[in-house]
Amino acid sequence: YLNAQNQEIPSPDPKAGLYIKSRNGKLTHVSIPSNCLAFQIGETSQVHSGGILQATPHAVRGCRSHGGVEGDVTRESFAVFMEPEYHGDMNIPEGKTVQDTQRKDAEQFLPPSVRTLRSRWKYGMNFGEFSDATFAAFY
Repeated sequence: YLNAQNQEIPSPDPKAGLYIKSRNGKLTHVSIPSNCLAFQIGETSQVHSGGILQATPHAVRGCRSHGGVEGDVTRESFAVFMEPEYHGDMNIPEGKTVQDTQRKDAEQFLPPSVRTLRSRWKYGMNFGEFSDATFAAFY
């Protein structure tokens, strides 16, 4: 977190930060130590692994006002998205099924605003088609 003077400070809001939804539906506030690197697995990895890896629903809660002044503290992070080329395939590995990739039990605790993977990804799509379907579902 940075203050208005661009100095690093501890979080002034203990509820701010990264939250994930676990496989059992529990919302968990994640604390990543400063000397560590975190990886968020997304839906592309879920498809490419045939469901062995599962995307994790997540959200970031910003800081509430600090000292009564809005906007005087920022949360700084740097996200890097690793993805296939736009026309790269989005197929599952041999021996895996669409049902393996899109398990219904993994969907039961998704927030209501999150469209299921099965509603956006179809076998044979490329990454561009999947991205277009995902953007259309959310925006």
